Formats: sequence, C-alpha cells, structure tokens
Amino acid sequence: MKIKTLLPIVSIIAIGSHALAQENANNTFTITGSLHGTKTDSVILYYSSGAKYEHLAEPVNNGKFQINGKLAGPTQASILFKKRGEVISNYAMNDRMKSVFLDPAAMTIQGDAGNLESIVLKGSKTNEEYKVLQQSTAPVRTEMQPILNALSKEKDHEKSAEIRELLGPFNDRIKAITYKFFKSYPTSYVTLSQMRFYVSSLSLDSSRLIFAGLGKELQNTSIGKEIAKDLRQMENGMPGAQAFVFTKPDINGKQLSLADFQGKYVLLDFWASWCVPCRKGNPHLISLYNKYKEKGFEIIGISDDDRKPEAWKKAVEQDKIGIWKHVLRGLDMEKRMKNIDNPEDISEHYGIHSLPTKILIDPTGKIVGRYGDSIGGTDEDLDKKIASVFN
Repeated sequence: MKIKTLLPIVSIIAIGSHALAQENANNTFTITGSLHGTKTDSVILYYSSGAKYEHLAEPVNNGKFQINGKLAGPTQASILFKKRGEVISNYAMNDRMKSVFLDPAAMTIQGDAGNLESIVLKGSKTNEEYKVLQQSTAPVRTEMQPILNALSKEKDHEKSAEIRELLGPFNDRIKAITYKFFKSYPTSYVTLSQMRFYVSSLSLDSSRLIFAGLGKELQNTSIGKEIAKDLRQMENGMPGAQAFVFTKPDINGKQLSLADFQGKYVLLDFWASWCVPCRKGNPHLISLYNKYKEKGFEIIGISDDDRKPEAWKKAVEQDKIGIWKHVLRGLDMEKRMKNIDNPEDISEHYGIHSLPTKILIDPTGKIVGRYGDSIGGTDEDLDKKIASVFN
C-alpha cells in the first residue's frame, strides 16, 4: 500500500465554492430546520462563499431554526448541532457534525441531531448528487469499519502501518466506484470536490480526462486551480520532463546539488522513516546501488522527515543506507496548510503525493522513469530500466 505524504483530511470546515449560473438573483440561501429527539439549543454552519470563510450560528427553539446567507455557488459545508454551554472536543466533532453540499436556494433540513444518519437535507441538487456517491460507497465503508476501529485503537507505529495495509483493497474499491461517479457526473461540483483527493491516485491520463470534463467554470474555482497545479507538478515529474535542479544541505550538513551529478544516472528516492513500504524496499535498493554504482549510478534519498530529523538520521543508520546521499524534502507544514507555494519543497517540483516514489534521471538531466506510485511503473520496471542502461 502506498503511503500518502499528506493524507486527505475529512475537514469539519467547508472548502471552496464557485461562481456558476446562479439559482437566484441574489445568491441567497435559506436552510429551514426541524429537529426532533435529541435536545439541541443551537446550530452552527461552516462554509465558504467565494474567497470568504463563513460560519453562521443560530438558536434552535422548539426544534425549529433558520439559517440565511449568501453563496457564490454550490459549496461543501458542515453543520454542528450543540447544546447550551456545551464544549465539544475535536475528537467528538464527527459525532455532532453533518457534512452536506449547499446550493444558493431554499433548503430544508430535518432529523434527530443525536443520529446524524437521520438528518436529511432537501432542496440542494448538489447534495442529492453527493448522496448518490455516498450510497454507492456505503457497503464498502461498512466492510472496512472494523479495520478502521482497530487502527484507531492501535498505538504502536509499525502495527498501525500493518493495519493500514489491510485498507488498501477497500480503498481501491472505493476509488473505482468514485471514478465511475466522476464519469457519470462530469460537471458536478461533487466531482470537483472529490477529485482533489484522487488526482494523485488515478493515472495521469484519467485525471486529465476528468479535469477537462469539469468545464471552465469549475476549473477556475479555488479547488479547480489546486487540481490544475497538482497536474502540472505531476507532469513535471514524468518521463520526458527536465528534472528540477535542487540544492540542499545533506545529512552531514554539506551542500548537495543535483547539478553535481550531471553525467550520471541518478535515482531520486522519495521516502520517510515512518513509511514502512519505503523501508522494506531499502535492501533491494542497496543491492541495486552496489551492483551499478561503479558504472555511474547514484541514489539521492529525499526524506519526508523535516519535522523529525533525528528519526531520519536514525533510519538511515538502521537501514544501512548511508552509502548514498540523503537530503530532506523541505516540507513547510505552515505553508502547506495555507496553500502557499514553497519553492524549497523538492516533492512539489516532482508532483510527489505518495511514498515510496522513485524518479530516474539520465546523464543529461532528463527524467526517464517514474516508479512506485499510481502514475508510475513498478519496482520490476525500475530493475529492467536500469539493467537496460548498464548492461
């Protein structure tokens, strides 16, 4: 199972909206609520409209409430149901918060706030499309729930990684169902919203096809621009592209530049100390390196351990891979969370979204192979490529 370098987070905060043909002249929306069962004193709606992040809080009286606002177009939102004076921890948020898709329209919401499955939003075409996707993937998610429960309880890092491996087949099934949804609803805002989570796990051609089908208006939204950026980065890391030349301090504090290796075949190994599949593959990399290093083959390990450099150094020592060069990728989580470009992040220049991923560069600085992730070849393909070069 590939390890994501930045796992998709099911955010409690709504993300992204866009200016499409409007359902009403003023872009207004209304949610009229009718709740029963569990006592609820207030509701809070989190969403974004255009470039602005919004949250609206309204009291609930005798189970009734109304929320009014404006939207630039369809958007994903979250609605939190609260009791008076209640402080809800982040961990408990998922049990009290309903994820929905809003349209600029008159909508209603009904149900028991203590049972999120009973909460039904009506009046939003986009939310109805979202329900189609939810219902399609629900059986698979039910099957995988025991594994997720075991993962949430496991504290040991290596055992957690082993449990995550079991999720692979389920995630593949969900991806296949979601891709079918993308093709059935090519211009849906739901397709746009979900596409950002799958752009790096589909083939590059499939991602391009889905993105092209969204249309200009969706492509020009904030999420659309984010997807377009991801596609460009992945294209920059594909065979035929000229490799981005980086300069970084290596594991010993000495400056290392990719330009220094011109004239050799260089394998960039994107990995991390916490990535179990990466470290399981190190013995194989050692054998490749020992076999071809005298023929002009080099490896540069690019680690995702910027926040834990000591773990990086320990892993290099434990796995006995200090025989080749090592640098950190340059990850800046503050910039990443704010969606700010970081030219110092090597992974962004090569479109790296999962670990392990390996990039093979020829003596002229051109990328001639990509291996390990969903848009590249296998380790066997890497072996064949290197053998064809040196034998």
